[in-house]
Amino acid sequence: MSGVTVGGGAIGALSLEAYSTHDALDGVPQPFVTPHLFGHEEIFAEMDEARRSGRMHHAWLLQGPAGIGKATAAFCFARLLSGAAATDPAGATIRFDPADPVFRQIAIGSMPGLIHLTRPPVERGTGYRTQITVEEVRRLGRFFHATASGEGWRIAIVDPADDLNRNAANALLKLLEEPPARSIFLLVNHTPGRLLPTIRSRCRVARFDPLSGERVGDALAAFGAGIDAEDAAPIVKAAEGSVRQALMLAANGGVEIGQAVERLFTAGEADINSLQALVDQLTMKGREASYDLFLARLLAFVAEESERRLMAGDLAAANAYAELWQAESRRLSEAAAFNLDRKQAALTTASRVFALKAALSRSKAANVADALRD
Repeated sequence: MSGVTVGGGAIGALSLEAYSTHDALDGVPQPFVTPHLFGHEEIFAEMDEARRSGRMHHAWLLQGPAGIGKATAAFCFARLLSGAAATDPAGATIRFDPADPVFRQIAIGSMPGLIHLTRPPVERGTGYRTQITVEEVRRLGRFFHATASGEGWRIAIVDPADDLNRNAANALLKLLEEPPARSIFLLVNHTPGRLLPTIRSRCRVARFDPLSGERVGDALAAFGAGIDAEDAAPIVKAAEGSVRQALMLAANGGVEIGQAVERLFTAGEADINSLQALVDQLTMKGREASYDLFLARLLAFVAEESERRLMAGDLAAANAYAELWQAESRRLSEAAAFNLDRKQAALTTASRVFALKAALSRSKAANVADALRD
């Protein structure tokens, strides 16, 4: 458990002893303590209509890119099902009162009729497992056996279902095939291909799209990110429809990091000194989130360059950048998993980007020279 202040900005603050999960980030409120749902009003209205009409499907698949509000929508809907009141459930921003007893119980993980399935902590030491295991799914069976099936709903949130390993997915499938009475499954899914087709076929699919810039800006203001409208504009653009990404960028200098990557890797000559100085800063203690943003932006640059070359008809260069992206994504994941030297990992990737740029530039120059000789 960790102390969390819900609110700030336009929300108003409320301190809760909320639990933590594998994807918790400093400066980003977790979905179960977030009192607002920005956007997705049509989907939420559809879910609420099913609730009020009594024609509730037992399993909902909340599908869309990571960080755009799917888990937040799941917890907001769980509050409605558990008796909390929302302001204007059909509106553009759905709000709940953090002082509501239902809100508080869900935020601290003590709501009897709700279970949140996510990647569990490791048994020894700190950190979390890389998958949702079958042991976690078996908790669902015990949960449904131990809770009453009277008038209230019994709600299981799987967040994300992408993390289910094969045995866990098969165990969940059995529950979906024969759902307990008054049960609702809310499955968060980032990548459709990561889910068993048989699970998907037993769910009602709700497709979430990235938020508009206006909604992301509203979220930044409501969560008290401490930035004015002018400074928020580049954050909103870089967030690409994700409130989570926008809050990460605001809290960790993400826009400045993106600008630094742009300067370094679009310049004509490789500026090794500036690169080393930047990486030195990002590998200082306490800047882990900024370091991760740097790597993400660097890989995004490589992917964008591959697409740009493809659109220009330069298939060889496009393939070279695509192969570099794949190789470096894998290598950086392994470096993080084995706790390898972060500075060396970042410098190696950056050096390989510089090297590919230089090689392609030399190749182009040679082709031009050959053409002139012809």
